[in-house]
Amino acid sequence: MADRRVVAETAEFTASYDLSPDDVGALTGELLASLAGAWPEKYRYVGIEIAGESLFSNIARHIERVVFEASFGNDAAQMTAEYGPYEAGSVFFVSIDRSTGMPSGALRIIGDSPRGFKTLNDARSAPFHILPEDVAEQHAIVDRGTLWDVGTVAVLPGHRSGAGAVSVQLYRAMYLSALQHGIDHLVSIIDAVPLRKLVDYLGIPFVPLAGSAPGPYLGSPMSQAVYCHVPDFQPRTRRHRWTVRGFLARKALSRLARGSDDDALSLIS
Repeated sequence: MADRRVVAETAEFTASYDLSPDDVGALTGELLASLAGAWPEKYRYVGIEIAGESLFSNIARHIERVVFEASFGNDAAQMTAEYGPYEAGSVFFVSIDRSTGMPSGALRIIGDSPRGFKTLNDARSAPFHILPEDVAEQHAIVDRGTLWDVGTVAVLPGHRSGAGAVSVQLYRAMYLSALQHGIDHLVSIIDAVPLRKLVDYLGIPFVPLAGSAPGPYLGSPMSQAVYCHVPDFQPRTRRHRWTVRGFLARKALSRLARGSDDDALSLIS
């Protein structure tokens, strides 16, 4: 994959989940212009890693709010309350549809922020009741610097087909960035419906976090706290291509496991 850098613009930055469509379009256009010529013309969807303090990161927050408000009733005020404490540790991967010049999806990573990891903090309470020390012991997490929290994954309506192109691109970008940063462990809390697709069809090696059971979480009637061992990610997804369900998702797995579209990604290094 080519080495292409995104420079974070930090002047006068305020995290916002409630941009107007015009503001989103203007920010997205400015971001694409800053990376003009970065990708071959054949790619409709391009993925960009964006620092959490960049003005462009509000594109991702807008996507989060739109998707989670429609799905779970999480409006801008609730998103700010839930994720505001973790903004200092957040990095975003954003997918943009170049045919429209508008964003299509976003994935948030939370590193070891001053408030720690949202998943580990939230999982202490009902319905999960997991202690961070149990997570560390059961999943052999020795260094918190090797842990990332997948805080959100959100794909806008109209971009949820095409063999999961947008979500696959976001997970692929996250995986490659994790390798760059020496990340061995992922935790997250994921709604049961997308989680089944991620595990059954894409073979992403998510397992219940510290053996926990699923339950309701932030408006989702059934979510699961999960763990993923990053070194297992590519071997597992490659092997999954030869299963029955993997065969059904073979085009998506070609992107995820083999990196067939890695030139459509621009990662900070």
